[in-house]
Amino acid sequence: MEFLDTSAHTKEESVRILAKELEEHPILILIGPQGVGKTTLAIQLLSENVGAYFEGRARSAQPVVLIRKDLVEKMRQELYEKRKLPIFDEDEKPIYVDVYVYDQVKMLVENIFDVMELGEPELIRQLSMLTKKMGVIPEAIELISSDDVLVKRRLLRHLDAKERLSNLLEKEKKYGIESNLWGIQGAKVTDVINREGVTDYDEDQMSRTIKDFDRIIPTKDMTVPDCIMKMMEISANENKESGFLVLHDDNKETVISDLVVGKSTNSLIGVTLLEIYVGFRQNRSLYRAYKHTKEGKLEVIHSYTPTLQEIEVLANPWIPPCDEPTTIMSTADVSAAERFDITISVIEADGRVESSNKKRRLELEEIISGISEIN
Repeated sequence: MEFLDTSAHTKEESVRILAKELEEHPILILIGPQGVGKTTLAIQLLSENVGAYFEGRARSAQPVVLIRKDLVEKMRQELYEKRKLPIFDEDEKPIYVDVYVYDQVKMLVENIFDVMELGEPELIRQLSMLTKKMGVIPEAIELISSDDVLVKRRLLRHLDAKERLSNLLEKEKKYGIESNLWGIQGAKVTDVINREGVTDYDEDQMSRTIKDFDRIIPTKDMTVPDCIMKMMEISANENKESGFLVLHDDNKETVISDLVVGKSTNSLIGVTLLEIYVGFRQNRSLYRAYKHTKEGKLEVIHSYTPTLQEIEVLANPWIPPCDEPTTIMSTADVSAAERFDITISVIEADGRVESSNKKRRLELEEIISGISEIN
């Protein structure tokens, strides 16, 4: 099978379908956007027949690689190469280490997703080339779901994060499964060496969930000017960051997310908005590392985050300490615009605008001018 719609099946039905696939294919690769159920279903699939569970750990929709125990045993005996180490013995002879197919599989997952960010097609291609000599072809199944179900799951997935992660650790020990998973959205393994303990992410870590939001304001029937006016009002009266998403398609613009309000001035909600309301996948190009799942040009509009700018000024040795930030758009915004292939626009409470797109900045200034005239 190529696709599995997890919104058309119960969790139990999806697990049964995938368990049958794993019986027929000793390597199963689950791909798809955030919230579609890859990690949840994979943990449910773990049993005495599974030998390994691997995921990429970079911030994107990570694929899940499940390997049957019988194939893990074969991979551990199949020599991939004798790799020369960058060290020498006393006689200045090179030292080699045996690398087995199983070692190479783990390295591929880590390199392709965490180091080089090459994406799912490249992982499937290289895994297939690696295991073809053993007479095994990985089965890749894309999990899909309706947009409404995906957003609902993404908003709620942190609530059972500890439970899911604890279940994974229990199954690892019970069935002798090797896993490289350190954490899932909202929870992390306390001791990754001994694979024990589960705790929440620290407040300063980047795994953002709705626990980091002060509130979510529905935007149904709201226009872009409506959302901007509300966002500026929140900045002026509450000094909290807020933001929303706009989709530009066929010469029209549509608000496609709620207006999310952070708990502080610097909640870093931009990427979280993408994860919850759109989803994105690794898709390497010259500058871009990720691609969103919507057709059209995506824009993140958020309010000014002064602490980010102050940190940048302090960290730059070429800027005198007494100087104030001259821009309201952080380097994080600029780099995110490239990496995610989106437009990012930042608006201060007084209406000052900066954007990664010059034309869009002028359009927003015109919108804000119209808002000012109305008020």
